[in-house]
Amino acid sequence: MSMTMQFAAIIAAIGWSLVQIFHLFLAMQCIFCQIEFRSTPEIKLYQKVLSNSIIFLFSSLYIWPFISVGLFYYGVFNISGWYEIKPALWTCTIWWISLILALSLLSVKEKYRI
Repeated sequence: MSMTMQFAAIIAAIGWSLVQIFHLFLAMQCIFCQIEFRSTPEIKLYQKVLSNSIIFLFSSLYIWPFISVGLFYYGVFNISGWYEIKPALWTCTIWWISLILALSLLSVKEKYRI
């Protein structure tokens, strides 16, 4: 392990932290979707399932950046190869998938007035 790789890993960790702060900012913007979300009463089971899954996905958007930063820092300490940060990259991918899925379910709910 060279000093150059450690320095690059530290710079990458700082950059990764900034990316995760941006993800938290986006997650905070999604809170406005949750505020108006419970305005209509849900009568049927599929309405409740859809609403609860959307709320679960929006809530998970807050926890994924913290997990990703933790995994990234864990991989960066005493790094021997860039493969050690793959779990953090997968966590970031899961965050984006959760965001896209939550927004698409929200649009389905609004389109069909469920």
